[in-house]
Amino acid sequence: LKPAFPRLGRLVSFISGGRGLGSTGVVAMNVAMSSSSAAAVPQVSPAEMMIAEMKGMADCFARMTTSCYSKCIANVHEAKLNVGEMSCVDRCVSKYMDVHAAVGTELQGAVQAAAASAAQPATVE
Repeated sequence: LKPAFPRLGRLVSFISGGRGLGSTGVVAMNVAMSSSSAAAVPQVSPAEMMIAEMKGMADCFARMTTSCYSKCIANVHEAKLNVGEMSCVDRCVSKYMDVHAAVGTELQGAVQAAAASAAQPATVE
């Protein structure tokens, strides 16, 4: 399958440290995003959406923690972080959250565009 939204794929790959969504997640995202009929999109309850959002944020937090810790804290010698480590962690978390927000905005726009194009009747000239 050709990615429906290659720019989104690059953002997801960046935020996940190159691991991306995995083949299953990419295929599911492409199938869901490229379907042209509204009937093909399954209805999702608000509770399921909330659970998915919580899982996404938990995954983001876990990846951010692992990534920023490995980049900013070389070895633990003291109980508190030094100024350089605190500054590095602050910048790392800020960048990670900015990219996470950009991915969310891009995905939301793509879903809305797909829904709008699916709602419009096809015209034949």
